[in-house]
Amino acid sequence: MRLIVPGLALLLSCSKSSGAPSDSLPDAVTFPPGFMWGTATAAFQVEKGSVHSDWATWVTLPGKIKNGDVPDTRSPDALAHVDGDVKLMKDGGHNAYRFSIDWARLYPTRAAFDADTPDAAAVAAYDGLLQKLVAAGITPYVTLLHFAVPDYLSDATKPKEPQGFERPETEDLFGQFCGRIAARWGSLIDLYATINEPVVVPLGGYVQGSFPPGLVLDTKRAFAYAAGEVRGHAKCYDAVHAHDPKAQVGPVMHQRFVEPADPTDPDDDAAVVRVRYVNNLWFLNAVVRGDWDADIDGTLDGPSDKKGDPTLAHRADYIGVNYYSALRVSAHVGIVLPAPVSAAITPDHIASDRPKTDFVWDIYAEGLLAVLMEAKEYLLPLVISENGLADAADANRPRFIAEHLYQAGIAIQRGADVRGYFHWSLYDNFEWANGFCPKFGLYQIDPATSARVARPSADTFRKFIQAARVTRADVAATPAYTPPQTRCE
Repeated sequence: MRLIVPGLALLLSCSKSSGAPSDSLPDAVTFPPGFMWGTATAAFQVEKGSVHSDWATWVTLPGKIKNGDVPDTRSPDALAHVDGDVKLMKDGGHNAYRFSIDWARLYPTRAAFDADTPDAAAVAAYDGLLQKLVAAGITPYVTLLHFAVPDYLSDATKPKEPQGFERPETEDLFGQFCGRIAARWGSLIDLYATINEPVVVPLGGYVQGSFPPGLVLDTKRAFAYAAGEVRGHAKCYDAVHAHDPKAQVGPVMHQRFVEPADPTDPDDDAAVVRVRYVNNLWFLNAVVRGDWDADIDGTLDGPSDKKGDPTLAHRADYIGVNYYSALRVSAHVGIVLPAPVSAAITPDHIASDRPKTDFVWDIYAEGLLAVLMEAKEYLLPLVISENGLADAADANRPRFIAEHLYQAGIAIQRGADVRGYFHWSLYDNFEWANGFCPKFGLYQIDPATSARVARPSADTFRKFIQAARVTRADVAATPAYTPPQTRCE
């Protein structure tokens, strides 16, 4: 049985053009009352003193992090600056904040987890953060796993051994962790993200080698890890709802706009379909519809495939969409990944006339509209859970924000139930394998004092929040894009 790929015509038509002609675009878009406006962070990237995860080990291994950067040396030290950060959010007009609770900080050892004796200092820190957010009228949007896995489940020094969700016990333990968070803090949390970017972790760890355990082109283990994440997500969803039935629980997906290297080549068009399916749709098909494509080949014909699997279906109350840029794919040119991808993927340094970020990613706001309309086909509320760019000079961020909010507003006009926008990020932080080179923040961090220093784009964002409206004239009034002054390659 061939799977139906939602929105295929839309994506393929957009991949061959720049989108709708300008005269068909609205003069203005608006955002509804109750819309969530905020920023997003992740615990390992912004907190100091996290030493019990696979990432805490990974950053100590030679050659793994750009420039040998160490997280704590220039960390925002978020848990020590809660009062000031809440004030920044409030002054900026934010009414929501996405952050993660660090499993390894809360339960630094397996013995502590098994006995359910969380670290007292960690409990107090997250208590304070949650209570102060709620008191300020800022909705906590809590991510339950944002890349970093406890080192008793994922040992970055032993790459040949099963890691994280390759180990079946991790699925059950993650479910228990999620249930404990909901039991302890459910009165303060209504919105949960289960796993952040579940396709990115196996891609980074087993295909690119930039995440622990650092393997390259091991697609078999990558897909095994991803399968464990699907089951772990479902168990987490059930556990949260067992303790907090009214909670909104969903995955946060890293969705890319996928385009062919050669739009005239049918093989490249077919490669677009495969890459888009694996990256954007496979996980969602499983946890929304229960369509379990065990071999990730785009069909439900395999011996282990299932349609409407009741253990997976309806395990999403909403879909989180992280959108940054486009991917270009080729069936022939470059390092062609094995089946079922069977394509070479170019995420950066794309040969296009689009402006670039400091990461040398294309800036392509129309791609946000495309992935939102794609996700709309799942008939669930949507949250733009991350959107931002590396821009140390803050020269391009104001226009980036204006363009992407405008495209989000178009999606709302076209029937997408978009309920929030979270800019990545509140402040500059440790950007995983790229260290501190990429600057994603609305605020800079003074390395000596951890003081937050506003960039002009923080005020740009505040003004759009206050207006709850973006016009074409607003977009045109923002400074034009300029070539990146910093390169974080």
